[in-house]
Amino acid sequence: MLTISSAISASQAQTYHQKEFTAKEQNYWSQGNAVQGEWQGKLAEQFGLSGSVGPEEFARLSQGQHPFTAVQLVQHRAARQYKDEHGKMVTSMEHRAGWDATFSAPKSVSLTALVGGDNRVRVAHREAVIVALRELEYYTQARIGGNHPAETTGKFVAAKFEHDTARPVDGYAAPQLHTHAVVFNMTERGDGQPRALQERALFQSQQFATAVYQSELTYRLSRLGYELVPGRSGAPEIKGYTQEYLDASSPRSQQIREHMEKLGMESKAAAQIAAHATRDRKQMAGPQATLAAHQRLVAEFGNQPQQVIAAGQERAQKPNYAERKSPAQLAHEAVNFARDRLYEREAVVDERRLFRDALRRGMGEVKYPDVRRAIETRFTQGEFLAVHQYLHASARQITTDRMIAMEKEVVATMRAGQGQVEPMMSHFAASQMAERHPHLNRSQERAVEQVLTSSDRIQAIQGLAGVGKTTALSAIREGAESAGYAVEGLAPTSRATQQLRDPAHRSLAWRCQESGTLCATCHRMPETLPLKRMSRQHTRVPSTNLATTP
Repeated sequence: MLTISSAISASQAQTYHQKEFTAKEQNYWSQGNAVQGEWQGKLAEQFGLSGSVGPEEFARLSQGQHPFTAVQLVQHRAARQYKDEHGKMVTSMEHRAGWDATFSAPKSVSLTALVGGDNRVRVAHREAVIVALRELEYYTQARIGGNHPAETTGKFVAAKFEHDTARPVDGYAAPQLHTHAVVFNMTERGDGQPRALQERALFQSQQFATAVYQSELTYRLSRLGYELVPGRSGAPEIKGYTQEYLDASSPRSQQIREHMEKLGMESKAAAQIAAHATRDRKQMAGPQATLAAHQRLVAEFGNQPQQVIAAGQERAQKPNYAERKSPAQLAHEAVNFARDRLYEREAVVDERRLFRDALRRGMGEVKYPDVRRAIETRFTQGEFLAVHQYLHASARQITTDRMIAMEKEVVATMRAGQGQVEPMMSHFAASQMAERHPHLNRSQERAVEQVLTSSDRIQAIQGLAGVGKTTALSAIREGAESAGYAVEGLAPTSRATQQLRDPAHRSLAWRCQESGTLCATCHRMPETLPLKRMSRQHTRVPSTNLATTP
């Protein structure tokens, strides 16, 4: 998966480069060789950066300078101390050098590559990182300043450092294949003007880039003969490892989970906090001691890495192992799934979510380029359409021809119902109803009065979360019921449906005074007639048959 750090300062970046990114202790499984690093990115190509990452070029970029000429490209801000209005000494933030985007292989992949010694798996990880980082770069934006929208540039410069060792726990460093990609705070506009990055686009693309990495990785692994299964966190794992062995080989992950459970935390942000809080600052054991501990663990659990590799090699040699469907067909099926899932509840979707869900659906069977071609084909055919983007959007916002047709149908139905029904209340009665709810603000009162006095068949209330839509609807329901209407509740999700079924949220039905039973006309399903004028000879009673849809 991909994790992106908060912005790191120039001094932090240079310290990390010297003590962590290039430290030989990070690569026990590579015989302790120092990490050289590698450049990637369109801006890196423009600068002429290639091969290993040099400390001087790294330091200059971290300070916003050209890597060779040291010309200041992005304004550098040094940290300074000053007293705030309360007389407290405050240190301002230093120039933001960039962000650490870390691609981590699933534990079973690390064990297969490192403990089992299948270097092809390590190459698969490396290639998947290249693809995912390239697609992350595609959505790079430049910070323009003020209230001006960010400009999508599609270029950055990144320094990659591949490590095979996790942070130590009690001196023991477990095998963990991962790549740090330091994305520097620098891009270039279309007119050639250098600018700082708009970091929002990086974080908006995080789940998308994770899906690209995992998809590319699992596709390559499956071609090597490995079977993939969903892991504990949903990430793909190579089949053949017991959960006990995976846990025993992940003391760092277990340490973080225990810390989170202790504090009652669950979110991803909390996991990052827990990771920093539980860092082991003790000296790591030497390479020989560390490798010996790995081998003891392997023997204890029956040498699972070698068994998994042997099974994969045997499976890859079978003649019927290749996919039965074409890559294009598999990609279109994955896109169909993503389209149906996302547009079930939304009319407009960020294209990265469409890519993400399609890649997750076709995990191990489809590659990212095939999915992108499938989506672009649908643009050409008119099924997908780009809509007007919001101010700071870093990706296309997509709708479908079907969604537009549905929207037009809704609008036509709404217009056909304008001025076609008798208002539920007079303006005076509606105003009195709103006044009986002193907790309503003026905006809510207007909404209540407008719905109760309208002669339109369809009314809609739209507002941001937390502005009081539900509160206003409660007053509208009370007014409608007092005017002789039965109110039925419909919900778009199973969770909302459950809330409606809760006794505290149940509506009121009407019971015939003449028969003493629930009248079929009074309890008409809302699909037939949402609001039905009832006889004044009916009495309200709590309904136990509230009509809902999942």
